[in-house]
Amino acid sequence: MAFSASASAAHTGAEINVTPLIDVLLVLFILFMVIVPQHQRGLDSAIPQGKASTASLPLVTVQVMRHGPQLPVQYFVDQRVVPMAELQSLLQSMFAVRQDHTLIVQADRDLSYQQVATVVSLGRLAGAQQIALNALHKP
Repeated sequence: MAFSASASAAHTGAEINVTPLIDVLLVLFILFMVIVPQHQRGLDSAIPQGKASTASLPLVTVQVMRHGPQLPVQYFVDQRVVPMAELQSLLQSMFAVRQDHTLIVQADRDLSYQQVATVVSLGRLAGAQQIALNALHKP
């Protein structure tokens, strides 16, 4: 075998053998295709099937409002004023005829934590299973 100086002088750069690199990439590609599940599975959920009369009832909403800094706190249940002493019994009677025991508490941002927590605890005692809190925005 003879080597010529002119052939090696024209070809001075080193070449990388890419065949093993392609083999590794193909193996990784096939591996990721096998690992990824074919069928994505989400959370199972069931839609409750209630009576037609209870499905049309709106959610129970308690609004805790103060119309001025010196005025007392007022409690509204479905747009009517309810005294604090009657709030738990009214909520119990409302939850007795409903399948959905969700209570929405809408409160002024100016109220203390204790005033809102009292309504939440009365709702729990009345039978609310889920309680949502919402801040009221003053116009």
